[in-house]
Amino acid sequence: MSTGHRLADLYLTASGRIGRRAFTFGFLPLALVWAVFVLLAPTASVWIARLLAAVLLYLAACVTAQRLHDRGRAGWWAGPLLAAVVLAWTWRETPFGWALGVLLLAPLFDLAMRPGQADFNRYGAPPD
Repeated sequence: MSTGHRLADLYLTASGRIGRRAFTFGFLPLALVWAVFVLLAPTASVWIARLLAAVLLYLAACVTAQRLHDRGRAGWWAGPLLAAVVLAWTWRETPFGWALGVLLLAPLFDLAMRPGQADFNRYGAPPD
């Protein structure tokens, strides 16, 4: 992930595999950008917030799908996971939103901590 080309592969495609470190260093900046936006621009127009959310969700879907591939799972599982993130954010001021947010920590922690498959799988060679 040291070159610009690799960084583009991380964020702009859902194909291939990435390891735990690339997932963590790929997902955390997205969460940080959203947190900074929410804190510094709470009164930003709705369309700017939605546009930023859509871009960040796409980038998060790419990173999450690649990590799922490393674990031997289909990348489409990123969809329900990120849909739950959207629901948790939408209902953030309700007990359901808080509970869903806490429950989402488990799969994100799992993706960040458990190793991927050591061998070649249907998504490619193990990441470096």
